[in-house]
Amino acid sequence: MPSPIGHSLLAFTVAGYDARKGSSRLWWWLLILTAAVAPDFDFLPGILIGDPNRFHHGPSHSITAALLFALTFWLLIKPVGRREALILFSVYLSHLVADMLAADHGAPYGIPLFWPLVDDYFISPTPLFSNFSHGGRGEGLAGVLVDIFSMPNLRAVAIEVLILGPLLWLVQRLRRRRLSGHP
Repeated sequence: MPSPIGHSLLAFTVAGYDARKGSSRLWWWLLILTAAVAPDFDFLPGILIGDPNRFHHGPSHSITAALLFALTFWLLIKPVGRREALILFSVYLSHLVADMLAADHGAPYGIPLFWPLVDDYFISPTPLFSNFSHGGRGEGLAGVLVDIFSMPNLRAVAIEVLILGPLLWLVQRLRRRRLSGHP
């Protein structure tokens, strides 16, 4: 699975980001970042029981969860309209796609993309991203934190930045050209 940095870069690639709109839309960018990492909130119940990885890559890593996430904000948060809900859904899905494109060194391998309709886990046979290690199942919070702040993870983040940074730049450049009316 990619790091939160990789997921965030991909989220801004999918959602678009205009720094000129700045603080007036800060709530929106925070919501985009939340959608980018929301599937990994499945670490929270595991942390509470002393096994952070216990529930990771479960139902929160499915299209169903992406749909529920977007619908929740669309129905409960007034400024989130249909277009914004679709963007949130797309950003959440980008997390799932990135996880499928990453090396996974812990069973079950991949994600339950079509849960609850299909129990199978899906992963790309050829990973694009390294595995961002976050400890193993049964490892306590201290072990997970030591693993997160390791050299292999620093290399994994560097690879994500090298792949997703130029992609974000290119997509943003194309968006600006399209909005300015240039071919």
